[in-house]
Amino acid sequence: MKKKPSIVVLGGTGLIGAAVGAHFTRLGHEVVAVDSKNYAAHVGTVADVLINCNGNSYRFKANRDPAWDFQASVLSVQRSLFDFTVGRYVHVSTIDVYPDCSDPELTGEETPIDSRKLNPYGFHKWMAERLVERFGSQPLILRVGTVIGPGLKKGPVFDLLQNEPLHMALDSELSLIDTDTIAGAIATFIEKPPNYSIINLTGSGPAELGELCRQAGLQPKLAPGAEAVRHRYHLNNARLRELTPVASSLEMAVRFLTDSLRAKL
Repeated sequence: MKKKPSIVVLGGTGLIGAAVGAHFTRLGHEVVAVDSKNYAAHVGTVADVLINCNGNSYRFKANRDPAWDFQASVLSVQRSLFDFTVGRYVHVSTIDVYPDCSDPELTGEETPIDSRKLNPYGFHKWMAERLVERFGSQPLILRVGTVIGPGLKKGPVFDLLQNEPLHMALDSELSLIDTDTIAGAIATFIEKPPNYSIINLTGSGPAELGELCRQAGLQPKLAPGAEAVRHRYHLNNARLRELTPVASSLEMAVRFLTDSLRAKL
């Protein structure tokens, strides 16, 4: 039997990293999960593939404290590029590297990005991508939407699960993807490397928050001022759909919510 590639997962205990590590373990790969607690012990590790699921995911904290976020999202990537020896470097980035996420015509992977229009969170993620492009071995950059899955700790879907007030209007439109879909897509791309170096990895079409609540049978509450906060995410994932099937943002969110609520009963 052909030996499967060895996999290093940075951020291996986080929301995405835990799902990615578990998926590759089930496939029979040798997986090394690396986090802040054991990072130093694994410096110098040699592996076939490194999947970087690390980095700050808190937009508000990044924009409030850019210096901290630079350490978390840029310098951490810089270190990983030189602390490990790998045949392929897969970097999990974010769709927030696009200055305007409201129009699919403005969010194709080949769309020029004016980094001056980015907030600190998006700018630092964009900077990290450029480091991966320059120094990563056979780099693959995956720009993921808002992530949902077991272990979720924040965001509107989390608030719905906890029966907490929402902090955005019900007509907000979100681009969502679950951790199982992310893990499966990465496995597909490692088994059959795509001809692209950047892929938007997110659900097809937006999920309107109000429609999500209706389909999940939820009666949402709104925090004061939430009606004035509207998000519009309409991402172009045509490249992803060329490579692998992907459900809609709404389908993934409804499935996750209903399954999670059922498990609470």
